[in-house]
Amino acid sequence: MAAAKLVTISIGKCDITILPTIKGLTRERRKVRETVEALGPELIALPVSREGLEGLGAINRGKEPEIFLSHYEEIYALRLSRYGKVAVPPPSYTEAFAAASAKNIPVKAIDMSEDEFANAFCDDVSTTNLVYHSIRWRWLRRKSFRKAVNARQFVLAWDKAVNSLKGFRNLEDRREQHMARRLMGLSKGRKKILAILELERMEGVVRRLRAGDAVPLDEKEPSEEE
Repeated sequence: MAAAKLVTISIGKCDITILPTIKGLTRERRKVRETVEALGPELIALPVSREGLEGLGAINRGKEPEIFLSHYEEIYALRLSRYGKVAVPPPSYTEAFAAASAKNIPVKAIDMSEDEFANAFCDDVSTTNLVYHSIRWRWLRRKSFRKAVNARQFVLAWDKAVNSLKGFRNLEDRREQHMARRLMGLSKGRKKILAILELERMEGVVRRLRAGDAVPLDEKEPSEEE
């Protein structure tokens, strides 16, 4: 079952097409590849940091990735594997980068940099939230998520459970705001952008883009892919 349909939002003269994907599922590769082929975008945006984008570039050049999973990521991967084969880094991201590289399409990171995320984390997540978060993975390890009949339902239920603490919800809100602003900034002077997003962040990013009240955020440092 497909995670969700494509959404296209016009910002000035640019059409931003958003493809929601389920992070970790290997079968998402085909959806990404087919969308790139059909759309023919002049730029692809990924929900990763600048540092993460550099890592994807290294993987695309043949470097073996160093994989370090947190307790939360290990549990997520195990639960997600009920619905299909799972891999890290997210196959939807590696496939998007590979497809873009093959067609000489520029790739841009739209998530916060590692420093920006660290600062946002310190601002939003209280000590109490951090303590609860550090032990809640044990509860998640026991939680079955049996009501989720497909991968899409599981991902949304997982996101709700993990971000039930206010500080972590606020952090994800910041990410959505940042990604929406970056997409608005990237729309300048372009006509067709494909944005690959995490399914669980799509609604928030789309809502902000449609509202049109976010200030465009331009990239301060050019990436190696330009």
